[in-house]
Amino acid sequence: MKGYFSLVLHTHMPYVRKNGVWPVGEDWLYQAMSETYIPLLGALAQLEGEGVGPCLALTLTPVLCEQLADPYIQEQFVAHLKTMREHTRKDIDDFTYFDDEARKGLAEAYYDEYRRKLMAYLAIGHDIIGALTSFEAGGLVETIASSATHAFLPALDDRGVREQVKIGIESHRRLLGVQPRGFWIPECAYRPGLEDVLAAEGIEYCIVDSSALEGKHGARPYRMGRSAVVALARSDRAHANAWDDMTGYPTDGTYLDSTKYYQGSGLHYWRVTGPGVSIDAKEVYQPSPARVRALDHAGHFMADIASEIEAAVADGASSWHDPPLVLAAYDTEFLGHGWKEGIYWLEVALRSLAAADTIKLTLPSIFLAENAERDRVDLAPTTWGTERDASTWINPSTEWMWADLGAAQARLDALLDSLGSDRPAPEVTRALLQARREVLLLESSDWPYMVAKDRARDYAIDRFRTHLERFKTLADALESGEVDGIETALSEIEEADNLFAQLDLGVVSGHKGPAGS
Repeated sequence: MKGYFSLVLHTHMPYVRKNGVWPVGEDWLYQAMSETYIPLLGALAQLEGEGVGPCLALTLTPVLCEQLADPYIQEQFVAHLKTMREHTRKDIDDFTYFDDEARKGLAEAYYDEYRRKLMAYLAIGHDIIGALTSFEAGGLVETIASSATHAFLPALDDRGVREQVKIGIESHRRLLGVQPRGFWIPECAYRPGLEDVLAAEGIEYCIVDSSALEGKHGARPYRMGRSAVVALARSDRAHANAWDDMTGYPTDGTYLDSTKYYQGSGLHYWRVTGPGVSIDAKEVYQPSPARVRALDHAGHFMADIASEIEAAVADGASSWHDPPLVLAAYDTEFLGHGWKEGIYWLEVALRSLAAADTIKLTLPSIFLAENAERDRVDLAPTTWGTERDASTWINPSTEWMWADLGAAQARLDALLDSLGSDRPAPEVTRALLQARREVLLLESSDWPYMVAKDRARDYAIDRFRTHLERFKTLADALESGEVDGIETALSEIEEADNLFAQLDLGVVSGHKGPAGS
């Protein structure tokens, strides 16, 4: 064995429950559940049945887990699967009428997929989180915590960072039943001092962008600052193989195209075809050649991981004794939802890596337990954004969002600090907790990202302004002492934004929550 390999999938969706449905909103979450999360459970079950050992680390962001555990979302997802199954029936009828046997066959396959996904979801009792934690209990996967609402931490003050981290880790413990060892920094956006916040919550390691190491060996573990928290850097090389817009695996012409939809169902029946091919010139998708290509790409991925490990061994031969770790990190939704064949590719790649002689497939915590060698480093403030800095989130198009967020944060802090040690009336506590939830939702990095990248920009702006208005309604009533007068509005806001039900006014150091709250 020459070195280790670990795959980390970052599983995240912003809060969409009862905040829009289609084309962006709840339907976005249901697509991820259908096209990524359910198939991923199937792949993990297959690997576990084959006796594959520890093979995958999964970030599960608290804001996503809160939605996956919500009865309303669970019921609506069942309805979504049934609706999509019926859409495929109509597609089958259309293609029969047009005498289009190729697309009719694809529609029939879609019908069977939705039927099986519905059966699988019902079989696990609507409990995707429970199914994933069972794999963790069996040692196949390791779950990694993240901040409460996937905030861009460098833009928050110290109090906001502590709140996001603490609430996120507490949610992880509550919903997944484990103390997380690892932490995913949203957007890999490291800010100096974050390691001390993580250490206080019992975190042992976090994932960072390789640029944070400023030229140091990327396949080696480093203690962050003066803390015991270890930084593990993601591999740029592995990332580019799968993710690069121009050369990444999903750009291959054989794979299913995700940009062309069939009217009515919204399903995909065409393949990428080739670089620069127009929508009208896309050719009909063929599943068998696509699966063969995914096998080829899994083989390429494994060979390149082996090559990167060999390079890391040679690079560190004079200063490191322990074997290196190559860590690849991707958004989970990239597989299946973004790249249909990606789940199959993942399963084949993990199976192959588990059987390799020169590579040990492992989890980050196992690697750290088996290898004691560490160097110490002061990380640079970087991200995994386009320019490896904050500009993807903080830029002229989003300045107004940060200004409004800052004002809301300051207003909430003043309200919390004004409590002193007094116990507020129950309705005041309700309003304060909901105001806090609205600020947490405002802090989501998704909104400025979507605005800056012009991806569902109008939806992101609407969501941000909606949460801001909800916060202002609550803050106005709290400041004027007229909470009783907004009972109906408060109940409606609580129903729409019901995440973090266990939120406690005194949960964060620095917030002088009332005794017993």
